Amino acid sequence: MTGIRDLDAHDRALLHWLQRDALRTAEDLARDVALSPSAITRRVRRMREDGTIVADVAIVSDRVGAFLSALVELQLDRHALPHVEGLLRRLDADPRVQAIMEVTGEHDLTLMVVVADMAAYNRFADTMLANDPTIRRYETRFIKKRRKWSAARPMD
Repeated sequence: MTGIRDLDAHDRALLHWLQRDALRTAEDLARDVALSPSAITRRVRRMREDGTIVADVAIVSDRVGAFLSALVELQLDRHALPHVEGLLRRLDADPRVQAIMEVTGEHDLTLMVVVADMAAYNRFADTMLANDPTIRRYETRFIKKRRKWSAARPMD
């Protein structure tokens, strides 16, 4: 990724629409962004090359099967960098961990964890959290219902 660059109004408009549907064609985007399809293609290619757009992903519904989502708040016991980095590497490598956020307040980290069911969550907690000496304690809040789910960033 190159350095941060300024995005003009056209770039922001493209990002707005692509965050909602990355499969839209340049011809289709041209109906919402005042540029030619070829200009749109060039801009999108440039934003992918410079790291402004880092991925095009499919958001999967629960039609693929039931799942359990949890917010897990971690309070660290060891703040020494090697211990924390080791924990972060393990969490980052685990596909059940969708997000890792450093937070302010009583806890140090908040995780978004997705598993098949409660038994799978217990296995995750036992293997990843309970015996890690870097973690002083953790609290889990299970998500009952998703009312809104988006990774889109506002482009205003």
